Amino acid sequence: MHLILISAALMLAIMAQTVSGHHPPVAYGEACVTQGFHNGHKAVDIGSYGAKRVNLYAIWEGTVVSTCNGAGDFNQNVCGSCGNSVEIRHNTVILLYCHLTSGSLTVSKGAKVARGQKIGLMGTSGHSTGVHVHIQVKEISNGALVDMRPRLNLNGWKNC
Repeated sequence: MHLILISAALMLAIMAQTVSGHHPPVAYGEACVTQGFHNGHKAVDIGSYGAKRVNLYAIWEGTVVSTCNGAGDFNQNVCGSCGNSVEIRHNTVILLYCHLTSGSLTVSKGAKVARGQKIGLMGTSGHSTGVHVHIQVKEISNGALVDMRPRLNLNGWKNC
């Protein structure tokens, strides 16, 4: 009986996460945090298990502000240190996703995105040490860079 109650509670928590609130940019079960937000790193790096090039998703409805595409693995010449990237303006924040796989972007500048819409694949373009996504969150009101985990209540990844 207790096992059923725990399982039911876990299912309700998972359903609540996927039905309301922000959609994780990377599925929780597919990745872990490789580098957190701190003074020397104003973003969160998330790497997939087994260095797989997993899907990346829009956290909320928004508009694509910019993209860069065409940089191969570890290439900084085409798109700079961020590599292939997607920048999306959401209600009160702008999210920048870096190091995507070349040719995987599914959105373009000016496009409207839906919550949970696939935007590309995790990769290792730009200044990168391996397959991961570097996610930077900027407050629209003041330009401050903030940790997406507490700011957007996206706390489901374990540390690697």
